[in-house]
Amino acid sequence: MLTRRWFLSTFPSVPFLGSLRPLEGSLNKRDFFAELGVQPIINAAGTSTALSGNLMLPEAMRAWEYASRTFVNLDEAALVSAGAASALTLGTAACMTGTNQNFIHRLPDTSGMPDEVIIQKSHRFSYDHAVRNCGVRMIEIETAQELAGAVNSQTAMMLFLNVAEPKGRINSAEFARLGKKHAIPTFIDCAADVPPVENLFKFLKMGYDLVTFSGGKAMRGPQSTGLLLGRKDLIAAARLNGLPHANSIGRGMKVNKEEM
Repeated sequence: MLTRRWFLSTFPSVPFLGSLRPLEGSLNKRDFFAELGVQPIINAAGTSTALSGNLMLPEAMRAWEYASRTFVNLDEAALVSAGAASALTLGTAACMTGTNQNFIHRLPDTSGMPDEVIIQKSHRFSYDHAVRNCGVRMIEIETAQELAGAVNSQTAMMLFLNVAEPKGRINSAEFARLGKKHAIPTFIDCAADVPPVENLFKFLKMGYDLVTFSGGKAMRGPQSTGLLLGRKDLIAAARLNGLPHANSIGRGMKVNKEEM
């Protein structure tokens, strides 16, 4: 049994813990990249993940440092994901499983649940792999008439890529309206589309059931974060498909309290 005496006698002997206090005063004086042989670069390419996204705002750094000093319950109502790609997986899973624990535990085995996602052919993109992680089939359409013909009992979700809107024959507003018409949840990927701040609310007001944004691009939060916003019931289901629930498809997409 662990006791207070055990902690007091053991902690001073742990090298890592014992080194924390002396290190605190010298953190700002160390050049960690130089010590590790990492060469800093000048980023003229934008908020690319491969180039470490963006530089965190001082406000975000202060929030991170504040959160690092205490413990909290991570099973909270808001959903901060491990990047926008993680939000795509969790949101898709939510549309497929709802709060059915049997379904949640079985993904990506989709037997017995809706497993088709409707998307415009011109909106297919590399990150839709995060959607396919859930075991779904992507059903490509081009027109509203084709969309209506594709809807069936196996349709779990309709997916729209905001940056690809000019390429498709169905615009974002019509896509949301068609989702309501056919009673199918709609999900729009707006990963890099904030600012303007109004976009955080624009697509929900337009009628989309789920929206995702990257936390590490122009919002300048931690690069490994994203936001999943939308219908209360779907957000609740998305949370059940992720941390801290062990038997779920999103358990490995861990987000710590500092990132949140």
